Amino acid sequence: MRRIVLLSLLLCLPAEAREVTVGVGLSLSPYVIPEELRGMEYDIAKSALALEGHEMKPVFLPLGRVAKALDGGQMDAAMTQRPGTLTGLVYSDIYIVYRNYAITLASRQLNVDRLEDLSGKSVLAFQRATSYLGPEFKKVAEANQAYREEANQLIQPLLLYKGRVDVVVADRNIFDWFANQPEVRDKADISQPVTYHPLFPPTEYRVAFRDVALRDAFNRGLARLRAEGEYDRIIARYSKAQAPALSISGPSGGSR
Repeated sequence: MRRIVLLSLLLCLPAEAREVTVGVGLSLSPYVIPEELRGMEYDIAKSALALEGHEMKPVFLPLGRVAKALDGGQMDAAMTQRPGTLTGLVYSDIYIVYRNYAITLASRQLNVDRLEDLSGKSVLAFQRATSYLGPEFKKVAEANQAYREEANQLIQPLLLYKGRVDVVVADRNIFDWFANQPEVRDKADISQPVTYHPLFPPTEYRVAFRDVALRDAFNRGLARLRAEGEYDRIIARYSKAQAPALSISGPSGGSR
């Protein structure tokens, strides 16, 4: 009986603790905040590994270089990946979901149910949105003389709340995060309700690993993170949900 109990305890213990080098794309807040070594996505990955006894060592790179660095053997894992990018890697369960919306001021009561509804409206999107959001969006954007892209995503909520643009195309968490920054709060009335029009599908991301055992350890940690409620607490810390200022148009629930 004692042997059975001992064996059960050993099976519950994490694999030998190790330092795991993880490629992290220079993403936008609140998913990854490199200068503070934190973020919604960052904290989830770090915590999932920690629950299995591993310490995450981040290597920050431009997002486009992360997968190649992993494939070249320069690290153990890479965040924000989708299966099929590279061969010879194994992928974790889905650990984060990005979602872009067409965002408007609710007071304007704009009908934006299809991509074609963006025509004739001033639209401000994130940089390279036409590359990320598919050919149909690109076609609509290129035909709209009032469409433009902005690298600084602080500008998006600022111009929307000040009524300078009709529509902002952005990930909801990113938009909410920047809307709550002092640079926007001090210059615009962010208490105005906004409508999130779900024109784009969600984008699900996984962590890519070179080692199957390490991937399995991450998945166990991620499952435990969810079961214990810590996953939801991490999301809530960065979501900055504005319930009084929130409405969603159309069916409920893209992204980079």
